[in-house]
Amino acid sequence: MEVLFFIIKIINTLIPKSNNKIIFISQPDFADNTKHMYTYMQKKLPQKQLSWLIYDQEIYDILIQNGHQNIFYLKSIRGVWEYLRSTTIITSSSSLWQIKSPLQKQFDLWHGIPLKNVLCMGEKGTQAKRQAGNITMRFATSNLEKALLSASFDFNALKIAVTGQPRTDTLFSEENKLSELLKDNIQKYSKIILYMPTYRSGFANKDEGTAFGIDNIFRMDNYDHKMFIDYLEENNILFLLKLHPYEEKLYNNISLGTNIKWITHKLLVENDLDVHEILNQVDILITDYSSIYFDFLLLDRKIIFLPTDLLEYETNRGFELEPYDFWTPGKKVFDQHSLETEISEKDTDSEKQSRKIIRDIMFKDQDNNSSKRVFNHIKKYFD
Repeated sequence: MEVLFFIIKIINTLIPKSNNKIIFISQPDFADNTKHMYTYMQKKLPQKQLSWLIYDQEIYDILIQNGHQNIFYLKSIRGVWEYLRSTTIITSSSSLWQIKSPLQKQFDLWHGIPLKNVLCMGEKGTQAKRQAGNITMRFATSNLEKALLSASFDFNALKIAVTGQPRTDTLFSEENKLSELLKDNIQKYSKIILYMPTYRSGFANKDEGTAFGIDNIFRMDNYDHKMFIDYLEENNILFLLKLHPYEEKLYNNISLGTNIKWITHKLLVENDLDVHEILNQVDILITDYSSIYFDFLLLDRKIIFLPTDLLEYETNRGFELEPYDFWTPGKKVFDQHSLETEISEKDTDSEKQSRKIIRDIMFKDQDNNSSKRVFNHIKKYFD
């Protein structure tokens, strides 16, 4: 693969670039910070050609069927050609840094504040050093995240701007896109809960914690899924299950019940949505180590943490921010009874204060102007 990347990079250096072309790439496709930046820049740069490169054929087909323009399948001749001709590349996972030409500028928005170890903070320093030289600029939410990204990628901190993440702009919207997504009146529920754990497997042969169970979605001992379904229905609670896209394909037979809705990446793309566009309708977030909880802090709502495999996860992946209990402002639960009790409990003043402490550390700006700040940095590089 490295030989192929080297050959493509040489070709890329020889191909003339078009100042009019801007390419967007994300993993998963058509999501995250890149999608929100794409939407913003479409309005700001109508004179330029903004295009998407898609990794997954199924997602590409959905976007084309939905009438999207300038969408290209990455593994096609046209997709490769569009990449080779672009002057500006905007990503959320440093995608294709291996083949970027010196004639191109690549801006990486990343995909969340790093609680977990990333690259140099783990065991992939060599890859990070090579990648760092090919990225033009990165973006952070605070000086602390700026330091974390600099250490994680062995990246010059002077080339990291504190702007916030474009994806959090939608948290401040009053639109109810969840009802539209589910084709349901969500106002009828007493509470709406989103369960969004990080992935343990399903990508690059990773095995970073206790496996997800089809009938044990919380990885708890003595968990009774039927009893949990009954609890949700008796209390009129809507429970949204959002697995990491890397793990979705591993679990197709989850028992859902009337009050559990599975939010898949495919479902979101079919409705031209990103998960951040439905967060403003969520009352309680349940997670373990996913960076989604940092974003949710901007809504100042209850968060419940389920670190049921904490010791195993610390050993296999590890954390950039320690101790875990301090950086995760919310109750920690380990069994079904405690989870159901905590869901029913009201938010406390101590929880609110803990969230405020972390929120003020991790977000310099707590508004809906992150896309604007990012754009103001990127446009400086345009001719």
